[in-house]
Amino acid sequence: MRKRIATALGAAAAAIMLTTTTASAAGSDDIISDEPGFFHYKRSCGTSYAMTLTTKKAIAAKGNDGSCAGHVWLRMYGNGWGDWHDDKTSVTLNSPNGKFKKALIKGCADCHAYTVYPG
Repeated sequence: MRKRIATALGAAAAAIMLTTTTASAAGSDDIISDEPGFFHYKRSCGTSYAMTLTTKKAIAAKGNDGSCAGHVWLRMYGNGWGDWHDDKTSVTLNSPNGKFKKALIKGCADCHAYTVYPG
């Protein structure tokens, strides 16, 4: 019983630390547009990232402004979460059956990920 309680408390503490870290990472970003089907933000290093999303297609792109060295990262949710995809400039993913329900975009491997819903 004590082992289960310790495990639950450890998991809760880890979740709180993860939430705190994620929130502080997002705090330095400037969200320019957040609406169904389109998300645009600028990281503290001055680089812009944007994403368009429908149930059939997702395009995430990194601007050539600013000084961010990170890639643009994209992850889709259809029947479940897919793998992360990244590129120096843009990532395009298609769902011929129109199963995209939401997506995550971020500007580096360890950056905060933003949830975007189809428009």
